[in-house]
Amino acid sequence: MSTPTWWSELLGASQVLAESDREEVREWRNKPDGEDLVVPTERDEDDVPPLTARLGLLAGAFCKNVPAMPSEERRRVLGVLERIMATESHEDRTAVGTGFLEPLLMAWDEGFDLRLIWGELGRESRSFCLALNEFWGVESPDWMRGE
Repeated sequence: MSTPTWWSELLGASQVLAESDREEVREWRNKPDGEDLVVPTERDEDDVPPLTARLGLLAGAFCKNVPAMPSEERRRVLGVLERIMATESHEDRTAVGTGFLEPLLMAWDEGFDLRLIWGELGRESRSFCLALNEFWGVESPDWMRGE
């Protein structure tokens, strides 16, 4: 999958994420083929990491920077993701769900305070997270279910 049309909108929502992505792409391009056995070495026409891997790296940068990130910037990022989850193709929604939202839940399992942003996630994004918890057999706490 090549870089989607909404990618620049996502990076435009946060300087922190844009800088993180630039660094990750720079590292990707400077890595000799075959050095990383986890990420496929086949390059697409943009010579960037695969979309879900790239989104996962952004999710990690987002979680790391949430405490210092202005709420307006967080809302812009999460708003772009929600728009994608609500209106884009199945392929794009799957990429955002598994590439960004799933790593948020995994970070929560490792101590990230998901409550900081839960109220800023849109309906489709929250629904995806709740469905993932159900699929994994994880009981979603009351604050996630809005109770």
